[in-house]
Amino acid sequence: MIGRRTKARDSARQARAKALWQAMVVRHRSPGHVRFDLPEALRTREAAAVLEDGLRRIEGVYRVHVFRGAGKLSIRTMDDVCPLPVLAKALAALVADAVDMDAAPPPVAPSVPMAADRREAPPGWLERLKASAPARAVRQRYDDLRAKLDVVSKIVAIKTGRPVSTSIDVQEWTIHFLNDLVAFYLIRQHWDRIVGQWLPRPWTYRYQWMTVVYLTFLLVRYRKGAVPKVKK
Repeated sequence: MIGRRTKARDSARQARAKALWQAMVVRHRSPGHVRFDLPEALRTREAAAVLEDGLRRIEGVYRVHVFRGAGKLSIRTMDDVCPLPVLAKALAALVADAVDMDAAPPPVAPSVPMAADRREAPPGWLERLKASAPARAVRQRYDDLRAKLDVVSKIVAIKTGRPVSTSIDVQEWTIHFLNDLVAFYLIRQHWDRIVGQWLPRPWTYRYQWMTVVYLTFLLVRYRKGAVPKVKK
């Protein structure tokens, strides 16, 4: 008797998953981007988490976002790594995992707010800056580029058999940037003298030219020393 009930429950769950999958209509498709309509049952926080977490684990998928209010699922992929048939098969399996997650959770007894909770500090300027639309756009663009770089590095590692490091040394990058900034500033400040005096009379200003050559040598030497060596 229990086995029949379990079998009937599984059959009903599979039928519901199939119906939800058929209700997910493709609303937009372009190279590297596909957007689906989400039925009401898959717009809960739990179901959206299952879809997002599962899709992010697929190789070639670098960004997933569920718009719960609008009922849309946006997926950005690298078509060469994750074609649409592979993505659709994985998404159908995730829909089956997300079935019945629209059930109402057990009610939680309301807690009495403490005095410290009622006095919430207003957000500072840094939080407001991070929450601004330009900052969100820049952060989203950076996340996309970072995800694409990770996917490309995995492909290169598979093809070559060697791991590719995608870590960025912030300290080294800052030093290079400041060195270039100082060099540009010195050239800008002495440009009139370089064109009007140093170039027409190089021997007269030979010490200045020796300084330029020496500083250029130090800059090139530092850059060569900062390049990481690839271990074979």
